[in-house]
Amino acid sequence: MAGDPGYSPEGTKALDISGVFSVSCRHVFICPNGVVDLHKGEKYVRLYRYVDVCFAGPLNASYSAGLRYFVITYDIACKYGVNFKSRCCNQDCKFVLIPTPNGNINIVFCVNKFHQESHDDDCAAKNALDYTKYVGRTCGEGVETVWAKMNWLRYSTREMGIGARIETLSEHFNDWNWQKFLTISE
Repeated sequence: MAGDPGYSPEGTKALDISGVFSVSCRHVFICPNGVVDLHKGEKYVRLYRYVDVCFAGPLNASYSAGLRYFVITYDIACKYGVNFKSRCCNQDCKFVLIPTPNGNINIVFCVNKFHQESHDDDCAAKNALDYTKYVGRTCGEGVETVWAKMNWLRYSTREMGIGARIETLSEHFNDWNWQKFLTISE
């Protein structure tokens, strides 16, 4: 957005936290331990670890519940998914995010349908939801609907202290989940 200091490169230099990354399940419930702050905007190349930690909480909980097949949709899944297992599941690593004793976890990365047009043809075909097993007719854009409702919070939270900011975001995310729970059968 032009004119919004939270979105302009010059405006984000003055902010300690310039964005939020979240993980939601297929029905667009925001996952517990699935939200992290981004300290340098959306420059994920240096911030993969923040995003890895964000994915690790929900993946660990689901893995512990017996799930072994995961589909992660992300607008840059073609880049982010490279070496994900070696970053997060490697038992030799000091900080194992997703402990899989037998390595029996299948994680598939796909690009959301809206973002496929911005990828070249090979990438779009390789990472398409249309050709992925067990997905059905999913668009992968559910998490974007959260931000359509939550983006206004950036104006309120950008000047808050860290504690107040976390509490405010938690309250709004919890309310989102509660409203989804009440209306999911409709």
